[in-house]
Order: sequence, then structure tokens, then C-alpha cells
Amino acid sequence: MIWSEKVESIPCISFILPVYNMEHLPLRAQPLPSDANQKKRKGIMLMKRKLLRALCYLKELLAMLLCKLLGAVCRAFIPAYRGIWLVGERGTDARDNGYWFYRYLRTQHPECRAYYVIAADSPDAAKITALGGAVQRGSFRHDLLYYCADYLVGTHVQPCAPDLMVHYHLAAKGIRARGKQVFLQHGVTMSEMQWMHRENLYLDLFVCGAKPEYEYIRDTYGFAPEVTRYLGMARWDHLLQAGQAPCKKMILLMPTWRGSHYPEGEAFLDTPYYKAFDSLLSSARLDALLEQYGYTLVFYPHIEMQKHLSRFHAPSERVVLADNSMYDVQQLLLDCALLVTDHSSVFFDVAYLEKPELYYQFDEADYQRYHYQKGYFDFARDGFGPVCTTEDALLQALETALQHGMQMPPEYKARLAAFFPLRDTQNCARIYEAICGL
Repeated sequence: MIWSEKVESIPCISFILPVYNMEHLPLRAQPLPSDANQKKRKGIMLMKRKLLRALCYLKELLAMLLCKLLGAVCRAFIPAYRGIWLVGERGTDARDNGYWFYRYLRTQHPECRAYYVIAADSPDAAKITALGGAVQRGSFRHDLLYYCADYLVGTHVQPCAPDLMVHYHLAAKGIRARGKQVFLQHGVTMSEMQWMHRENLYLDLFVCGAKPEYEYIRDTYGFAPEVTRYLGMARWDHLLQAGQAPCKKMILLMPTWRGSHYPEGEAFLDTPYYKAFDSLLSSARLDALLEQYGYTLVFYPHIEMQKHLSRFHAPSERVVLADNSMYDVQQLLLDCALLVTDHSSVFFDVAYLEKPELYYQFDEADYQRYHYQKGYFDFARDGFGPVCTTEDALLQALETALQHGMQMPPEYKARLAAFFPLRDTQNCARIYEAICGL
């Protein structure tokens, strides 16, 4: 029995129905594919994918039926199953708003019956074990607590669901767990995301991290006025406190991904993304600047692009290709003296700390084609640093920042103050109060 790699990316409940990866089953020997044969094979593959998806839905519906009934019994007769707060992120990590809000709950409100969903083999599992309340992702206990919980709190839509994608589609049709759905987000929303509109997504609380973001979502996403709230990102409480420490002489290069349909395999090597960043990492001029000012550059691509990390070249000893299993994003944001990104929303975190940043946007059309559509945020008008469309312009802007001691210019500080009128260490407290008021 082999679990489907497609299914593994969306955790399913293994105790109900096994799912076979039929792509591994032997096929009959066939002649070299003609156009007709290729169409036939594509049709077969599509049918296999539909079958796998149907099995996932069936498993979740059976689990829902079982655990809803069992959960009702447990809540009625066992006090320990009442008043549960279930918190999580992707189910494999504890580094984002989910972790920091959970940490707040365990330390500031120990009276809350709080649990955190995380895989047993996660590199962050020890952090949750130290706080207490760890629930193994995909376990029967995970499913039971999910259907018992009063509050489901997480960084992704359908917080803490055993299968995020399946539950996203089920919830849109009114089939969901009893708990209040609290969406912490894992970054400030700046793009147009139709799948997050009310007609596609059920939420009881949509936490926003910035005033313009809140106004945009409130006015265009279709949620009831009380659902969307400007409360601040949970992780920023720690970020602001820890950000008082001196920065390292490190530049963080952290581009986002390009969507699930971006070229893969050998075709990735012909993409503007690969060509632009590989050229930059190999730049003699970049190496000279790093050497002259005594800096290192850490290249940490989005988690969905980490699979391509080994394809990039870094001939300079001052350039580091950072594997996500070895580096913590929040620590990198704290350590860096300057951020270079394309469109990654982590630039909000760095700006929140009043650190300078540069936007390297060499493939705007490609980005809009494969990724999210443009929303309210315009980098040239609203950003906290200059926009560069060529490598030469980027390196010139970097040299200017180095010459000025890596300080955020006054014009960008003014934008920062208007964008984040709430800039304190009370975000977790505000979120907690908002949840209690649901």
C-alpha cells in the first residue's frame, strides 16, 4: 500500500479508508504515444485524480459523521471535552501567528483548555511539547477535538481541519464543524483573492494586521461587519519586543512563489524567476558590495519554492542558500538589516520593525498571471522602499542603502505610520478578547 503523494499534501484521516496511489500500479506496455494515445492517458490520469479526491471526501464525511456523534457524547458527559480551543498552522509547523497566539494562551490564560495540532515529526514539535497540549496531526484525537472544540483558530482557512482543502469545500456548502472559525492569517493580505470572499469561505472572525487591509476586506470581501476586525498579527507582539536587539550584518533575500501552475522540473530553469535570482546570486558586483561592507546575503525562497533551492548557484562565500528546515523565518526577519523581496508579504513584518527594504519586481506580468491578482496595495505608491525592475537598479539601490547605514528613509517611515496605526505588543490580547466576544 502506498499513500498518494497528492493526498499527502492534504492530510487525510488514515483510520477510515486507505488510499492507494494508482500512479504506481504497473501499466500495460504500449507503443510510443500518438496524439490519440496521449489524450487517452491524460483522460485516465484525470479519472484517477478524481477518484483519489472522491475517496478523500468520503473519508472526511465518514470521519465527520463519527466524530460529530462521539464529540456530542463526550461534551455531554466528560467536562474535559468542553470549552476547547484548538489552534494550529499547517499542521507541520509552529512558527507563525498560530504558535505565538497559542503561546499567549498557555502563558497568559492557563485556564483555557487549549491544544495545538502538529505532526509528531515536525522540527517544531518540541516547542509545543514544552508548552503542553500537543495534538498529533491526523490522529483520531485530532479529529475528535476538532469536532468538540468551541474555537478553531489558525493561520489558514478552515483552521485546524484534518484536511484543509476538503473542509474548505465542504464548509462553503454549509458542512462544517461546530466551533467558531478564527482566521489569524499568516500575513497581511494585499492581493485580490476571490477564494477568500464570503461566498467561498465561512469565517466567524477574520483578523487583519493593517488598517488599509482591514478596510479593503471589510468593503469588498462580503463578510458581515463584525467578522472582519483590525487587531494586528499575533506574531508581531514578539517581533516588536525582540526587534529591539541590534541587527546582524545580514541581507535577507526572500522572494515569494509563483502559484501552483508555475513551470516545474527542467522547465523551471527557463523561467524569469530562476534566471533573475540565479543571476543575482552569482553577481560579481553583489559579491563586491558584500565584501566591501562586511555583509552576508541569505537567500530564503518561499516554502513552495524551496524544492528548487539546490538548482541555484552561490559562488560567493558571503551568499547562503537557506533551507527552511535549518532556518526560522521569524529569526531571519529579526536578524536581517535589510530585506529584498519581490511580492512576499513578509515585507510587512520587516517594515513593522522600521527596517529598510527593496522590491525586486522583474516579472510583474508573469507574477500576475501565475499568482494572485492585484488588490489595493500599490508598491510604488504604498510600499516602504524603492521598486527595482532590473538587477542593475537593485544593486544600485542596495549600494545606496549600505552607504546610508541601512536606515529606513523618512518618506517610508511616514507611510509606515499611516499603514499601522496599531503598533504595540497587545495584538494577542486584542485577538483573545475578540474571540471571547464571539
